[in-house]
This record gives sequence, structure tokens and C-alpha cells, in this order.
Amino acid sequence: MAKKHSMMRFSLAWMLAAVFFTAGVACAGAKKPYPTVNMLRHGWQLSFVWHKPHRIYVAVGHGIRRNLREFWFMRYTVTNNTHRDIFFIPSFVLATDTGNVLRPVTGLSPRILDKIRTVTGDQFIISPGLIAGKLLQGDDNAKDGVAVFTNVPFKARRFKIFVSGLSGDTALQKNPLTHKNVVLHKTLQLNFWIPGQSVRIVPQPQFAGKRWVMR
Repeated sequence: MAKKHSMMRFSLAWMLAAVFFTAGVACAGAKKPYPTVNMLRHGWQLSFVWHKPHRIYVAVGHGIRRNLREFWFMRYTVTNNTHRDIFFIPSFVLATDTGNVLRPVTGLSPRILDKIRTVTGDQFIISPGLIAGKLLQGDDNAKDGVAVFTNVPFKARRFKIFVSGLSGDTALQKNPLTHKNVVLHKTLQLNFWIPGQSVRIVPQPQFAGKRWVMR
């Protein structure tokens, strides 16, 4: 009987130790929460409707230097449903799973823009160089734009498109390398993946989700 009580006390001691250990870990975790950013303000947000990226080939150059060049484009419509006019300055970045980070083509030639308008059937697409500016309120003042990228690696199977300029929300975060404060902007992240490409088959990007991030 004494041996049985001794074993019970031993088991109870281990159970209590486990409880206190778990509580200690939980408290330690509470003291070190996941990194967060300090919001500076909660501002406006524009309505942004996008279409899946599309690949086209456009003849560029003249004479013997003329050749087909590959472009990827994503068209979109931005609408100001806030209660004030907004100065809209969009910013796009395309990041691939091959490690490439691409900025959009800004100076589109009329030939490229005409090709995009023909493919989409949208004759109201504004050149990227002209879309920035005051965005008036209401659906009647919505703007149709396009983000165009080139040099997207053929081997890329996944890519993300980051869109900023859609929100007035900003945050403050310390750069871990320079220890200086930097301002982050609320940014829309769109994720896509491309099924395996075969000869003479046009790749059809598939939507893989979206989220808002601060960057």
C-alpha cells in the first residue's frame, strides 16, 4: 500500500511539473509575440478589379532588327468609392519563384498598347504613363489600366504581383539592418501559378489566392 501511495505521489508530482512547465512556456511566448507593425493611420481604399495575367507576342524594332518579343500584362479597373478625390499613383512588382523581381514597362509603344486593346477588346485601356493622377469619385470616373511586364523567365511556375497605391493605410517598421524606421504601405498581393508549358500551348495562369500585406 505504501508503495502504491508513493507511486501516486510520484505521478502527481510529474503532472504538476508538466503543468507549470507548460504555463512557463506559454508565459515566455506571451513576452515575445510575433513581430507586428505600428499603424500610422487608417485611410482610404480604392476599389480594384483585376483580370488574370495574359501573355502576348509583339513585333518590336525595325527592318532586320525586328523580332517578336514576349510580354505579360494584367489589366485592371480602379474606382474611387471614397468620399473624396484621390491622387492615384499605382505601383506594380512581379516576383517569380525563380528569384526574379520585375518592374513593369512604363513607356509602352503604341504597337504594344494596340495589341493589348485588340486582345482584350477594351479600347479604353489607358497607357501606364498616363493613368497616374487625380481619380474622381464614382463609377463614371473609373479608369481602365494595364501593368505590362517583360523578361518573365520561361521556367517560372509561380509568381506574385504586388499592387500598391490602392490604400492610404501606412505603418512604421524598423529596418533590422539599418535600425532606421521605414514607412510601409498597404499592398495587395495576388498569387498565381502556371501549369507545365508544352509546345504550342499558351500558358494559362491560375489564380492561387490574394491577401493584403504591408511592404
